[in-house]
Amino acid sequence: MTDKQKTQIEQMRSGDYSYAMIAEALGLSRESVKKYCQRHPVSVTEVPAKTDSTPHLCCKHCGISIPIVHGRKQPHFCSTPCRRAWWKAHPESGIRKAYYRIVCAGCGQEFQSYGNAGRKYCSHDCYIRSRFKGGGSDE
Repeated sequence: MTDKQKTQIEQMRSGDYSYAMIAEALGLSRESVKKYCQRHPVSVTEVPAKTDSTPHLCCKHCGISIPIVHGRKQPHFCSTPCRRAWWKAHPESGIRKAYYRIVCAGCGQEFQSYGNAGRKYCSHDCYIRSRFKGGGSDE
């Protein structure tokens, strides 16, 4: 973390930005920003929770204005139906970190598995061929 980033963290934190907002703006992890703020306390200005001057965000799906409540996680959607509709329309936007590259025990080809590092076969057909040595249960 550079000195410039440290001063920006202090300025943004005193301006009532959350750890996540600061981290996203500076390209740092949320945890590193949080640890820095814990080690170097900065007075955070108190903002009333519900006033007319409360800043607003817009729903990612429908664009309706959503009020920001101080001390809570910032919402991205105005409602559950909007959240579901947006994710259904944008499945590629999800952060998927649990991809594993595995070599199939049956055919020897490399395949990609999501969320299951212990998977051995690329498909059910490959498993059946390997398990029953090429023959089905009807032989």
